[in-house]
Amino acid sequence: MAGVYHHKVFINLKVWMLDEVWEEHMAASPLVVGEQLAEQVDLYTRQQQLGYYPALEFFREQGLIEKDLLDAADNISWLMARLAREEIRKCLRAAFSSVSFETVQTLAFTMPPVRPGQSDAYQKLVQHFTPNALKIDLVVNMIRRNPENEGIERFAKQVLSRWIKDSFARVEVTGARRIEA
Repeated sequence: MAGVYHHKVFINLKVWMLDEVWEEHMAASPLVVGEQLAEQVDLYTRQQQLGYYPALEFFREQGLIEKDLLDAADNISWLMARLAREEIRKCLRAAFSSVSFETVQTLAFTMPPVRPGQSDAYQKLVQHFTPNALKIDLVVNMIRRNPENEGIERFAKQVLSRWIKDSFARVEVTGARRIEA
């Protein structure tokens, strides 16, 4: 008689919300907020002649960006994270026996991966500070009849991508590793 085996996989991914999602749920545009944040960050960076763009937390701590603008970014980020969690959970309900979120972070609040000297720095900065993209770490559990773990990470990544791809503007699975069940 065949047994049932649990396989857990820790998955890192990035998702970009569809425009329709934020248009339906909020009055403020993430793109407008991203443009305003990029403008203020770029101006400060150039005035100080920095060779990098600091993260938003630096500007929050120093009081260098309007509080209302940071509040708008926080509120949009909170809503985007909530909507992404709900959508991912709904989409993956049939694919995995359980899905648990370890972290959900808006990319706008991470260090920008762009330098002031790049030719398209401002456009990349706007994209980075637009709070519609999330970095998500989650654990999925699969119940299978096969006890083998070989290739389980690749399988989990493929299943996840296939089941959520239509719910987001873009999905990048950046990593996966098996966890002992």
